[in-house]
Amino acid sequence: MITVKEVMSTEVLTLKTSDSVSTARNLMKDKHIRHIPVVDENYFPVGIITQRDILRVQCPDLKNNEQLTDEQTIFLEQIMSREISYTRPGDPLRSAGIKLQKKKYGCLPVMDNNKLVGIITDSDFVDVALNLIEQVEISEDYE
Repeated sequence: MITVKEVMSTEVLTLKTSDSVSTARNLMKDKHIRHIPVVDENYFPVGIITQRDILRVQCPDLKNNEQLTDEQTIFLEQIMSREISYTRPGDPLRSAGIKLQKKKYGCLPVMDNNKLVGIITDSDFVDVALNLIEQVEISEDYE
């Protein structure tokens, strides 16, 4: 059985609810990521900010024509997704994948003893799928 721990990223960038949309956008751009957990003072995830959340601010017509204009004065607590599902390092990778697929999430924070220890994203699952396809093709070449 493949576990979440074998695939997850352990270097997790986080932000706080008081950080601005501009800060989140710049971090995503610089690090080439699409999801950032938003944590409280105890490093516990209280939300997720996604590239899609930021696009809604930049293109207000995507969010009920609400006019949010200054990324410096819009804080993550105003726009972050608060509905979060978690997974644990020892959970089967398949279970995490099913959770991502059913809830249509792009990522799951990985928690261990109420502490954020990693993140697993839909891109991680694409990497696993490509690796498995490659292994199948290699085994077919040997037959």
